[in-house]
This record gives sequence, structure tokens and C-alpha cells, in this order.
Amino acid sequence: MIKLDKVSKWYGEFKVLNGCSTSVAKGEVVVVCGPSGSGKSTLIKTINALEPHQEGEIYVDDVAVHDKTTNLPALRARVGMVFQHFELFPHLTVMENLTLTQVKVLGRTKDDAAARGVTLLDRVGLRLHADKHPGQLSGGQQQRVAIARALAMDPIVMLFDEPTSALDPEMVGEVLDVMRGLAQDGMTMVCVSHEMGFAREVSDRVIFMDGGRIIEDCTTEHFFGHTHTLSPRAQDFLSKILTH
Repeated sequence: MIKLDKVSKWYGEFKVLNGCSTSVAKGEVVVVCGPSGSGKSTLIKTINALEPHQEGEIYVDDVAVHDKTTNLPALRARVGMVFQHFELFPHLTVMENLTLTQVKVLGRTKDDAAARGVTLLDRVGLRLHADKHPGQLSGGQQQRVAIARALAMDPIVMLFDEPTSALDPEMVGEVLDVMRGLAQDGMTMVCVSHEMGFAREVSDRVIFMDGGRIIEDCTTEHFFGHTHTLSPRAQDFLSKILTH
């Protein structure tokens, strides 16, 4: 479903991604972790070209993201993206947030878009909040709306960029529960996250990054169950994050 081949990116003189290669199969759940500044958020943003890259090739469902002739808006309509800070339209109601892009991009009627919106609000447990504005919701509720909005486009892949890092601790679980449900339903997912319990429980693979490089790319079982075989940097990261 996703293939990255020797992807590199610079910010000026600084090389934020350095020869990153990996692939994600259909229905696979991959968690990307690593220290702050390791390039993990940049990496997943290159998948739908929210961040352009300078070297290497990226394919999503056999569409060449790196090809200058590729219709990137059409590609992004098929790749759901959930950000750290929700990115909802504050002046629109929850339902309007869910229906706007369906109508504008997918060409659905307002009634069809609203029906899809109701189904997805049911799925994330927020049907009763359809007429509220984002500012009237908690952070966890806003993030669940953001997930529903991404799902409304019927994506083939879902990308999550630290979806729980801006939330109060008691709100993290309600968002992770929605993500667990997506994983159980077979959604292809790439998640940048420090939630190691979620990674251990839900993911098929873990990618560990440091210094713009993919240092580890292995099964979840291997990453957590055979830590002595990991690189010293990954062992150090895990020893700190799992004991705090």
C-alpha cells in the first residue's frame, strides 16, 4: 500500500530525512517512534506530500507521490490525515466539518454527506454533539471528530501524527480506543506515537527513528520482546520511555 525508497529531505543545510526506506502492506498497522527531532513526523507527511522531499521515491497504492505530474489533491483525498492539534474549522459545527470536504471534493450530495457523517459520529461516540462547534468540545472529543472527518473521505490509508500528544491524560484513552477499532477493522495505518502500550497492543510493526534515519524496522514482538538485539540508541529510548 505504501512504499518509501531512499527518501531524503533537507531544510536548508539540515538533512531531516536521510535515505529512509520502508513499506506498509494493506491492513498493516505501523507505529513510528523515536526522540523529538528524529524526523518521524516529517516522514509520514512526505507520504501524502504535505512535506515535499528532495530525493527518493514514494508510492501510495502504486501512485508515484514523487512524480510531478501526480494529482496530489486527488491522492490526499484517499489518504486520511489526523494531526496533533485537530485542525478542525472552528466556525463550523461538527457535522459541517464532516460534510464540507465530502461535498466539495467527492461530489456527494449534502444529504449523502450528512448520512455518512452521522454514521461516523456514531462510530466515534459523538452523535449527540453534531450541532456543536469544536470550541464546545474537549480535546479528546475534537480529536475523535478529526478522525471521523478523515474517515468520511473513505481513505485507503490513515496517517496519524502524534494524535494524543496535545491531550490531557484522561482523554488519551478515548482516542486510542477509536484507533484500536480502526485497526481491528483492517484499516492500513501509520501512526507517529509515544504511546508504547498502544504500539505493543495494536501495531504489527514498529519503526524507530533517530537523526533522520530509520534505525529499526521490525515486528512489534521483536521490538518489545527482544530489546537486547536492538541498536543501543533504541535500547536507550525504550529504557527511558517504558519506565516513566
